[in-house]
Amino acid sequence: MNNSKNHPLQVAIIGSGPSGFYVAEALLNSGISTEITILEKLPCPYGLIRYGVAPDHQKLKGVSQTLDVIAEHPSVTYLGNVEVGKDIQINELMQFYHILVFTTGMPKSSQLGIEGESLIDVHPSSNFIGWYNGHPDHQSLSFDFNNDSAVIIGHGNVAIDICRVLAKPIDELRKSDIPEQALDLLSQSKINHINLVGRRGPIQAKFTTKELHELGKLENCNVAIHPKHLKLGKQCQQELDEVSNLIAKKNHRVFESYSSNFSTSTGTDKKKITIDFMLNPKTFQGDKNLQSIVFEKTRFEGPAFKQVAIPSDDLVVMSSGLAFTCVGFKGSPFAGLTLDNKKGTLSNKNSRLINEHGEIVPGMYTAGWVKRGPNGVIGTNRECAQDSVNQILEDMPKYVEKPAYGNKSLIEHLQAKNIQFVTFNDWKVIDAVEKEQGQKLGKPREKFTSVSSMLACI
Repeated sequence: MNNSKNHPLQVAIIGSGPSGFYVAEALLNSGISTEITILEKLPCPYGLIRYGVAPDHQKLKGVSQTLDVIAEHPSVTYLGNVEVGKDIQINELMQFYHILVFTTGMPKSSQLGIEGESLIDVHPSSNFIGWYNGHPDHQSLSFDFNNDSAVIIGHGNVAIDICRVLAKPIDELRKSDIPEQALDLLSQSKINHINLVGRRGPIQAKFTTKELHELGKLENCNVAIHPKHLKLGKQCQQELDEVSNLIAKKNHRVFESYSSNFSTSTGTDKKKITIDFMLNPKTFQGDKNLQSIVFEKTRFEGPAFKQVAIPSDDLVVMSSGLAFTCVGFKGSPFAGLTLDNKKGTLSNKNSRLINEHGEIVPGMYTAGWVKRGPNGVIGTNRECAQDSVNQILEDMPKYVEKPAYGNKSLIEHLQAKNIQFVTFNDWKVIDAVEKEQGQKLGKPREKFTSVSSMLACI
């Protein structure tokens, strides 16, 4: 594919999580002449790796080192502290670039849409995760850890992350990169019992085995499941027996080990985690603050792998003053772009963005969670990014005819508007200071938790 060095393809990637970097990488490896600008709302890059991966999973955060290599490529420019839709509009960006690729992830939690969800101390998972990971947008939130119990609704890894942060001994958490102010509050926590509740059964739970197994290794903590949950109906047994259903098989073995703890889970001074199944949240109850949660028992209908959890009139009330909902995520809307309300993704056909009439918007693409939904591991985003870049290359002849000047025009535009952008070298200064502050405290880093403190550091 021919595009001359004089007229490289100008691409702006909006969002600097793994997907954004992987789109840049796929473009750099494509053999075409391209100049790439990665735009990020916050001063610091890495998105989900910095603000989504649990702080006690430091190994996973090591992926950022491979992303640094991409950021420092001569054809890539990183501009942080630039919010698309606020500091610069999409139509302005389109004047400077041939292609825009949205890789903004899914920063918002889906709602259950039930009564009482707005009570104090009912928290969507993204708020708590953002808070304990030091995300500037979530630092003004407050969480009441004076309760004896907490309820986590949802059976995926996000629910397990939250569970670990609440249950882990504080000295263990001190070795992570949880900010000091969050550690101070968590160190005073009175939570002794955590309920992990899902509306379907053990065979349908979305935990990965590694994360599920890790719960049972928590110090001074007992994980229990009532043995009745492992007496499977015919269809669930069929799902478990399916040869390819490996994760369910492995998880089931872990669940069996937890069910043998059920009788020993009372009368000890250990913290207690109970995993509950077949309960659908109906209402959160309380005056202003949460006091209890009403669940409906569910039963399955339908054939194996297509079973639907049907709520019954049989109600279960759990007393708790603290609840977290982990029932999915959705993307942020942008003026002029449409969100698929059902999936929470940007509306797209094979990576190409579409408008409210279902027509393809020329020059606009998407990749990562905001393209396909919140699934897969970090590496899944690499394949997804490559797929998006394949579509861009297919369409490329349409775009390279028009001249575009990319980051040169954009930087002039931002300077004229007095917007303080952050370069990758600026970020490296922030990064070094965070690591230095962390070293003094015996942790990997001590994050800046406000944009102003990051900018002051430069």
